[in-house]
Amino acid sequence: MAVLSGKAGTLKLGGGSVAPITHWKLTWASIAKFYAANDTGGAYRRVRGVEDSSGSFVHQVTQGGRCPVERGENVVAQFHVDGSGQNYYEASVIIDAIDVDCDIATGRLVAFAIQFSGDGPVSAHGILARREP
Repeated sequence: MAVLSGKAGTLKLGGGSVAPITHWKLTWASIAKFYAANDTGGAYRRVRGVEDSSGSFVHQVTQGGRCPVERGENVVAQFHVDGSGQNYYEASVIIDAIDVDCDIATGRLVAFAIQFSGDGPVSAHGILARREP
């Protein structure tokens, strides 16, 4: 069975493709709540808590190009893991911060590093969706 390579991954914001990007990361979590009671045997137990998400992506700056988002902007993002267009995560996100990286000493490519927080649930599509047993 073949495994996926991230080399064909893409990012769409508000339905439009963002290019060129070199990296995206999505963290999808359930924040467990712990408790102790008279029936837990002196140990903490945990219950599933609320869902949360956050992440980042890196967008290379092109001549005449602009940053694809603004701080505080709310946008629907699709994080594609391959070139099929069917295997992706989708979430409404709020842009938290935009870092501009310009390394004069090495001459590395100028990039926007963008951090975001989720604004609602994340949905998985294609092979990324959970399969029921």
